[in-house]
Amino acid sequence: METFLWNIQLEEYVATVDQTIKVDQEYIDYYCKLSKEANQLVEKINAETLALTLPKLMAIDEKCTLLIFYIFNGYALEDDTANATIQLIEQEYKKTHREKYIFDMPEYETWSISQRII
Repeated sequence: METFLWNIQLEEYVATVDQTIKVDQEYIDYYCKLSKEANQLVEKINAETLALTLPKLMAIDEKCTLLIFYIFNGYALEDDTANATIQLIEQEYKKTHREKYIFDMPEYETWSISQRII
């Protein structure tokens, strides 16, 4: 299978960047859940399902991006837990995805599939 963000070996990747970081089991479990969901979606993609599936995959990609960010930069909130950070990711991934595009976005990009994240 192609390597997408949700298919990397999370612990191995983190170790290549910083061997001092121990990845919490909650993060590993969450990442595995996202990976499984994404791979199941990819297996079902066809011409009829692409428009519905791609935004879901982009959402999973954003969640994985945030998860890796928080692993490298500490928890989302001071004195927080991995589970609280995962809850924050689930609440904020649409906003963080859109923030990447808000500057100088032409009006026609509001119809872009990149803005349809689910």
